[in-house]
Amino acid sequence: MNETRQLVHFVEWKKIEDRNVESVMAQLRQWGVTDIVAHPVWGLRDQREPGFLEKTARLLEHAGLKTPACHGFWGNLFDLAQLDEARRSEAMKEHVRFLHQLAPMGVRTYTLHLGIEHGEPLSEAKWRQIRRSVDELLPAAEKTGIILALENSAETMDNLHRLVEFAGEYSHPQIGFCFDTGHANCYAEDGLFPTLELMKKDIVTCHMHDNHGSFDDHNVPGEGNIDWAALIPRLKSCPRMCHAETESGDWSESAWKRFLRVWQE
Repeated sequence: MNETRQLVHFVEWKKIEDRNVESVMAQLRQWGVTDIVAHPVWGLRDQREPGFLEKTARLLEHAGLKTPACHGFWGNLFDLAQLDEARRSEAMKEHVRFLHQLAPMGVRTYTLHLGIEHGEPLSEAKWRQIRRSVDELLPAAEKTGIILALENSAETMDNLHRLVEFAGEYSHPQIGFCFDTGHANCYAEDGLFPTLELMKKDIVTCHMHDNHGSFDDHNVPGEGNIDWAALIPRLKSCPRMCHAETESGDWSESAWKRFLRVWQE
């Protein structure tokens, strides 16, 4: 078990005004944060304001913050299973562009949403789109060295088993999973720990947040029913795990300290 795997803090940058960005970065360092999640809003804004991402990278470097993880563009328009072929194709081009921009920032994992409707099996048409999307993203992942981390969501267990088989068919170092603790706790039919065991071999990052098993609350540890003392050692034992990511709506200093405490215990 590699105990040195870092904890990467998620900050909701889209809610922070430009004039406060540098002070927030300085605050994060004062809290002891060294690694943060690169936010998709940076990439979307760079599309409107070319050079924005490079400027953000300079601010991060000045603040002493690294970005080993990124949550990719999310929402129906960016899902791998998008059925509108024209939109899917354009979305993959946007993902590819972002991957190339993120590589100089040291990003190692890029989390992607498949496109799951709660409790509904994925159609064969959607599986075909997922494969097509991964095939289009893989060359960029190979070139940049960034791992495509496919995230569990609200899929049926049959679909989750198929996702594991899907990754196994590629058996590629640039394809892995992002294990979302909250999603597994409130959506997975078999529960949190069986879902973790099913995905474990190819988990490269994880999204850590808590809930009470009925809604995707994105709470800090302790504000839900997840047994973190049992979960953390299992997460750390995942053979391909690069790092862990916080993903709570509360990213304050007290939230960071709580995540750090459960990660280190």
